[in-house]
Amino acid sequence: MVNIREFELERWQSLRETKAKILLSESGIEPLSIGELKEIIGEPILEDEFTIGYGWTKGSIELREVIMETYQAKLNVDNILVTHGSVEANLLVTLSQIKSGDKVILEKPNYLQIHGLTEWIGAKQHFIWRKKEEDFKIDLTELINLMRKEKPKAIFLTNPNNPTGQYLNTRELEEVYTEAERLNVKVIVDEVYLGTEYEDDKLKSIVEIGFENGNIIATSGLSKAYGLPGLRIGWIIAEEKEIERMWSLKDYITIAPSKISDKIASKCLQPKARMKILERTKRILNENVKILREASKNLEKIKVYMPKAGAIFLMEFIDRSDDNEICEELFREYGILICPGSTFELKGFARVGMGAKPELFKEKLELLKQSIIKIISKKRC
Repeated sequence: MVNIREFELERWQSLRETKAKILLSESGIEPLSIGELKEIIGEPILEDEFTIGYGWTKGSIELREVIMETYQAKLNVDNILVTHGSVEANLLVTLSQIKSGDKVILEKPNYLQIHGLTEWIGAKQHFIWRKKEEDFKIDLTELINLMRKEKPKAIFLTNPNNPTGQYLNTRELEEVYTEAERLNVKVIVDEVYLGTEYEDDKLKSIVEIGFENGNIIATSGLSKAYGLPGLRIGWIIAEEKEIERMWSLKDYITIAPSKISDKIASKCLQPKARMKILERTKRILNENVKILREASKNLEKIKVYMPKAGAIFLMEFIDRSDDNEICEELFREYGILICPGSTFELKGFARVGMGAKPELFKEKLELLKQSIIKIISKKRC
């Protein structure tokens, strides 16, 4: 791990989150309690005879079967590898697919895990920037032209995106896949926020668009849309030969997911429980979007970019680029934790979590707004 860059976002949060009075740095929905989960599942979370032994290294057959059933695609359990959260899924995919000198296309702004890993590996990185002038949407023509010009080994997308809350819709994703297939480019999509879209139209997984033709890998997990980050359950969907390669790597890292988490996840992803969990997510987010829209009116020194998915939004500090200093003062003086845009290579911005239950989110958002206005209204020497 020599010369790997510091993961600034994760370090920013981990150094402060246990001391924050008001936590608005999280990017997922309000975590479920054991009581809420028990009510949703309709039975005990674990039976008394359940033994706390080692789990299955690829994930239990039971869990892989219910994961498989969440996709409208011809999969089998050997197309699925269960991981220790989606962060391990992304690690295994990157290490198994990319070597030094390979060309890759990455989007910005984005969660910078794969950016740091591919840089460390020595890949040749090419970037597609989501432009703020276009509400952080991807310019599809620009992306396809970049693919044609560079002919990369792989294109990495996060759909829906973190930190912008935007996404490529199904038609756009199909266009990207069609071009990638023509160029023999692997399409790798982090879908951990899938299911958090505010619109009624269901956004398709990349797995449902082109899996049968190959060159598709998807990662996902229970941390964001499902409100179960503490289970540390993620997964990879890929061709069997690719799963075998990543499984071999996994033996050197975490070996197996927690048997307890595997069992609970299997129950949560049963059709009825899964539907109830995602309905809860949509209910919270749709209410919080209304709260955010109302709170964003008539702001003079802050601009809010309304998201289309996810439990996050971006705010811009008008005429200020020192986002680290603003966020540090916000934490120091008011105990409010949000994430500086610079941790996404987006100076002058901040990412704010909006996954709390609506009554709490409304209160926290008002405190955040008033505190930031006080900070950025101060005269600077």
